[in-house]
Amino acid sequence: MNTVRMPDSPTLSYHLKTLAPFIEQRSGKYHLTPMGKDAYSLLLKAGTYDKLTLYQKKRFGATIGNAILWGIAIVAAAYLEVNMVLTIIILPFNAAIAISTTYQLFKQ
Repeated sequence: MNTVRMPDSPTLSYHLKTLAPFIEQRSGKYHLTPMGKDAYSLLLKAGTYDKLTLYQKKRFGATIGNAILWGIAIVAAAYLEVNMVLTIIILPFNAAIAISTTYQLFKQ
């Protein structure tokens, strides 16, 4: 209350009592109880889960997009007659690694 410069109010007291399993007051400051820490951890995991779900939904698009970009790079290198070793061996190898990495990153 001091931090936000709020006067003591019945509403605030009611909410603090409601949160009693999750917070405790020590030395004039509020701290999370073990249950409060668990609840906070669970909330963080739920937010992370939503992000991971979004990544998984976008995995296919990201992997295909990466493959198209690498395909364009390989075709451009061949068209511009870049060193054959680069065009035939190195670029496709790098493309395979990049596409696989993209897929794996979105998989996790």
